[in-house]
Amino acid sequence: MRLRFKLNHLYQGQNAPFLHAVDAGLFRQAGLEVEFVEGFSSSQVSRALLAGDAEIGFGDVTNVLEGAIRSGEAPIRALMPIYVRSPCSLGYHRRAVPLALEDIDGAVLCGPDGDTSARLLPLLLARNGLGDVRYGFRVVAPAERDRMVAAREVLAATCFDATLKFAMRMRGHDSSDIEFLYFADHGLDVYSSALLCLSSALEARPDLATTLSRVVRTAWQACAADPDLGVRAVIARAPALDPGIVREQLEWVLANQVFCPTQAPFRFLRDDRRWHDTLHVAQFGATGSWELGPETAALADGILGPASD
Repeated sequence: MRLRFKLNHLYQGQNAPFLHAVDAGLFRQAGLEVEFVEGFSSSQVSRALLAGDAEIGFGDVTNVLEGAIRSGEAPIRALMPIYVRSPCSLGYHRRAVPLALEDIDGAVLCGPDGDTSARLLPLLLARNGLGDVRYGFRVVAPAERDRMVAAREVLAATCFDATLKFAMRMRGHDSSDIEFLYFADHGLDVYSSALLCLSSALEARPDLATTLSRVVRTAWQACAADPDLGVRAVIARAPALDPGIVREQLEWVLANQVFCPTQAPFRFLRDDRRWHDTLHVAQFGATGSWELGPETAALADGILGPASD
């Protein structure tokens, strides 16, 4: 079975284990031929799947849920979470007093088009009773975002932590004093990037969900044991990158987003606070109300994959 895999970003450390899974023959051994399609935002992955540009992807769960709530249909399944702690954040230069949400009132922020953190920031403010806060937002290409942050032309950038911190370094900017205001620390602790698959692909091969989940879990665990496996997979596709930076980014993601002490990796927990927060965030993003309707729970059940509890 041939599958196109939409990545959350360019070939980098943050998605290296998927690349390793191909290079190690893990997909092929499972009867799958996988072709990667680079991306630049996890929020854009579901759009690519729905447009027919890919069958599987590494994308944002809340975006999938929002789309399902709006349409009343669930054409995309979330098979397993990769990030159990959300990297959604505001990245900013170190200050004497850490950045607070109130500080962005009247400030200028920036971020790429379709950035997941930019999409969720108004929800974060609303959750904290700061819906009246107003800020300027400049939609820029990732390279321009990094330049603007480095030049201190904006107060902060909406971002995934590992994307901003290491992309700045890859582009020659000093990111040693970049710190993050994490949405998860301010009441928006949601499931983030996950392994996604079109329902139509799952219908074409009944064992596909469990097969994909097994291969991906194996690849991420292998790279946690030996990050150089992921580094080699990235450099084989993007030889101009600095292997040291690729390794640091991969290790950052493994330690901060994937293998967290607060939850077992690669499992959605239907009854935990994070899943309930994820549903509420999607409901608010789609309808403007935090209250969950009965149809939302039904859609969510249809979206979660076999790796869920």
